[in-house]
Order: sequence, then C-alpha cells, then structure tokens
Amino acid sequence: MTIKQDIIIDELKLRIKFLEKQENQMAERMEEKLLLWLVSETINQTCDRDELLYNLIERISIIRDIPYCACFKISDNDVKLLASYFTTPEFNKDICNFKFSPSLIKRLKSEPCFINKDSFDSEGITFNDNFYIQPESVSIFPFQSLYIPFGIFMFFETDDKKNNLSSVSIVIKQIISMAIEKLEKLAVLEELKELNISFEKKLQERTKKLSDYNKELKDEIKERNRSEKKLIMNKERVEKSDKLKTSFLSNISHEIRTPINGILGFSEIIRKDDLHTDEKEKYTNIIKACGKSLLKIIDDVIDLSKIESNQIQLNIEEFFITKFVTELYDFFINDELFKQRQKVELRLNININGSTMIKSDREKLQQILINLVGNALKYTEEGYIEIGSKIEEGKYNGANKDLLFFVKDTGLGIPEDMHESVFEPFVKIEHDISKLYGGTGLGLTITKNLVELFGGKVWLKSKPGKGSEFYFTLPDSVLVVNGQEKLITTGEIRDNYNWDGKLVLIVEDDEMSLIYLKEVLKSTNINIIHASDGEQAIEFAHNNPDIDLILMDIKLPEINGYEATRKIKYFRKSVPIIAQTAYAMADDRQKSLQVGCDDYISKPINRHKLLYTMDVLMKEHSFA
Repeated sequence: MTIKQDIIIDELKLRIKFLEKQENQMAERMEEKLLLWLVSETINQTCDRDELLYNLIERISIIRDIPYCACFKISDNDVKLLASYFTTPEFNKDICNFKFSPSLIKRLKSEPCFINKDSFDSEGITFNDNFYIQPESVSIFPFQSLYIPFGIFMFFETDDKKNNLSSVSIVIKQIISMAIEKLEKLAVLEELKELNISFEKKLQERTKKLSDYNKELKDEIKERNRSEKKLIMNKERVEKSDKLKTSFLSNISHEIRTPINGILGFSEIIRKDDLHTDEKEKYTNIIKACGKSLLKIIDDVIDLSKIESNQIQLNIEEFFITKFVTELYDFFINDELFKQRQKVELRLNININGSTMIKSDREKLQQILINLVGNALKYTEEGYIEIGSKIEEGKYNGANKDLLFFVKDTGLGIPEDMHESVFEPFVKIEHDISKLYGGTGLGLTITKNLVELFGGKVWLKSKPGKGSEFYFTLPDSVLVVNGQEKLITTGEIRDNYNWDGKLVLIVEDDEMSLIYLKEVLKSTNINIIHASDGEQAIEFAHNNPDIDLILMDIKLPEINGYEATRKIKYFRKSVPIIAQTAYAMADDRQKSLQVGCDDYISKPINRHKLLYTMDVLMKEHSFA
C-alpha cells in the first residue's frame, strides 16, 4: 500500500466518521465508494496470484477495521488456508479449525452468509484454545473459479455494535468477482508463460539433439568397433575366469574335506585305549596340522572376499624392522613344514641398522611375508630359503625412504609365461608337490592386493628348476631413528607360568571355548571366575576388585564384549582386558583397542600366545 493511498484513506475515514454523526446513509455510500475504488486499484496493480488474495483481504480489513480475515479453499469439508491478514502482530494464523454443517455449505454455494456469535455452534464454526480474540460475528463470501472450484472469504468482527458486512455485501461481492477474474487471467498468463518456456526449452533440446545426432552416429560406429574388440577380450577373460573358478570350486571341496577327514578320522583313532603315548602324540599333531590347514583355507577365502568388497583397511603403526623380521624367522624355524625340510636351510638377510623403525600395518605385512615364505617352503625340497629386507637408497618420498623385502628360494621355479598369471586368483603351479600340500591358489593374489594397498608393487624372477625370487616395496615407510629398541620382545616359548594367587575373569558364552581356556590355564595355578554374558561380566568386575585380568569374548548375548569392555574400563581403568573373537570380516583389533582392550587374540586361540600375552599384561599391571 503506497503512502499516498494511506493518507487518502486516513482522511476519508475521518470524513466518514464525521458524516456518520450527521448523515449515516451518506457515510455508508461514501465508504462503499472508497472500498470499491481502493480495492479495485489494488486488484488492477497486482500481478501475482498469492499477492492478489492477500492484498484484497488486507484492503477490506483496513478500510472496514476488521481485526482478522482469511481466504480458504474448501474441498470435501477439507479447509485449506490460501491467505490471511490480521492486525495484531502476535496473532497466530493457524488458530482456526472449521467444520461446516451441510446446510451452511448449501447456503454458501449460492449466497454470502452473515453469522452472529450465537449461531457459531449450530453452523459448525469452532476455534482453538489459543484463538484469543472473541468474534461477535463472521461474514462469509463464497467464490468459484477455474483454479479454485470452491472457496470462501471470512471476515471476523469483534465489535458487537458494528454491523456485519451485509450492508456492503453487494460491493464486497463485486470486488471478489473482480479479484477472481483477475486471478484467472494471471493463472492463464502464467500457464502460457510456462508453456512458452517449455516449448522453447524443448525446441532447443530438439535442435541440440539433431545437431548432435550426426556426431553420435559417428561415435556409435567407433564405439561399436571398440565394443566388438572388448567383447572378444571379455569373452576370453570370462572364459578364463570361469575355468579358474570352476577349477577352484572343484578342488576347494577336496581342500576342505582333506583336513576335515584327517581331523575326524584321527580324532576317532586317538579315542582307542590301546594306543601308545608316542602314537597319540603323533596323531594329535596330525589333527593340529589339519586344523591349521583348514584355517588357512578359510582365511584365504575370507581375505579375498574382503579385498574384493574393499573392506581392507590399514592400521598404521611404528615398529623396529629388524625385530619384526627376526620374529618372522623364529616363527618359521618352529614351523612343522620347515621341520620336515631337513635339506633346506632358512636364511635371514637384514642389511638394516637395528635402530631403524618403519611405519606400516604390522599384521598385513606379516601376512604378505608368511604367504611368500609359505609358498617357498611348499616348493623347495632342498637348498635354502632366504628372507631379507633393505632400504632402497636414492628413492625418497618426502622425508622418508622406501623399504624393499625379498624372499628367495632354490625350489621348483615358475615358467616365464606364468610370471603374471600366478598373481591371479585360483592359479596354482601344477606339480606333484603342490598336490601333496594342496592350497587354494589365492595366496599370491592376496599378497599382490595387500602390497598395492600399501602403495607398493610386487614382482618376481624365476626359471623352472632354478628357484624363485619374490620382491615387493613399501614406499615412504622407513623412519631412521637413534636409540635402543623400546618394544617388549616376544620372548621364548614357555610352559612354566605360575600365577598362584592371581585371579582371571573369563567372559565366554560358548561352553567348548570355556573348557579349552580352563584347560590351557590349569597348569598356571591361576584362580578363575566365569561370566556367561556382558552384563554379568560388568557385575563381577565391579564386585571383585582383586581381578588381575579379563579374557573378554566379543560375541556375547545382550551386551556384547565391546560395550562390556567400555563400561568396565569406566570404573576399572587399570585392569588389563584381552579381547578374544572369531569374527573375521571386520577390523576387530582396531575396534577392540578403541573401546579399551589392551590386546586382541583371534580364535582359534594359540596357547603360547595367550599365556605370553597374559604374562606381559599382568606384569605391566603389577608395576602400574
């Protein structure tokens, strides 16, 4: 509303009040003319549909001193607010709920309705509790258009001495008719504009499509030529992949059944009472070897699945490289397969200072080297196997250096035409010795993917009958530092731990695993209490302050091991907790450490590793 119009309205309203005292009829006519003139001007000047409805009710409200008015669309007794105006700033526009009686709706279809306060209930007009004005009357004017099949304008009067809008109903109806006519024109113009825009857009799109059509045809011809070549290559690749997978599926059953057969068969044999002690030990070792073989097959298949689904993540840490490689050497010295290789020498070649540290994922690096050394042991019957590492001089990435690892052997060797394919899934060197030791053909595939995850590369040098040399690099991994090693050494394998007077809480819901743990700990004289779920573990840890260590299974009913550890560490921060789990598809070690576990052991649990880890943690706890 312009300033000029505001001034005119104020002056005319003063004149109207003055005339009311002298001649009421003349005042009413003056007000009707004022109403018709100002609102007509507003209607003519407005070019927006929503703004049109608002301006209409605003003008009428100001001229007639009406505190609240609104415009609604009605469909099947459903009332939708289209526009509203209220003179009080704090007034809430969502304060009315309207339900119209059938008789009122019928009346509204043909004429305006003027309803006093006493008739609100009978006409079905109700108000919310926060509708703080008290209307004395309501004037309702119906309207229809092509875009609003049925709607109403409602004007609320609060002054009981004022007449409702019946006196100016003819003018209001005329104004509403003009507004609806303008509303329809605006709608038509808007639709025409949208149609025009849509037409121009489609025309431009069509023109662009036509202009691009020739180029697409040319590109399509080129693409078809490329596709034909790709189809031929893909066909060969798929056929090769299907052949490899078929080969894998055909022998995986054999690879799994063989160790299972050994486990079940020899488990039945050792139950005989007439076996000698050395025979029982021999058969027990066979069962153990079969279990390790079966576990290796499962680990390989799971690792490949994790790699293909991008679930592998690196857990980078700093550690001494010489200590790491020495531990790996000690591991293979005690390996059962190496002990069978009486004509094979295991060599260690570390041309690195003892204080040199690297930053890498210790477990995955160990997995790479175990795969390579394990393959060398399989295919080498005499000669030597050499494990080594050295710093790649002159190859710098930032402030650090690259590290080179190698595993050399004097075994069967690999034909040159297989130097690339041996890294593909399910590929195995066919030889009598490979049939003897089996395997899934996934070890080198996993190795290659892990090395590339580090950002490095792996390659080999080999000739049939001349042995093989495998190399891989870890870029930007060497940290040269001064000082002595600070990490705890793994120590020698021991069986004579004595923890008399110590107390361990075993949290385990699997009875077989509990029996195994109790058997492992029997010789240590340690006292044991058992919790079968996470909630009970929290309770025992709270009520037994003399607990020296907790063995926490992760998969537990109700509260799992992660949550139980988090809650126990809240009130027993110093008690060491070792996580034990059979999970294989997640970064369990990292997650266990994040919730507060001091170490992590995966199932099947290695007896010596468990005892050693418990010993180290309890000693650290006693000095803390």
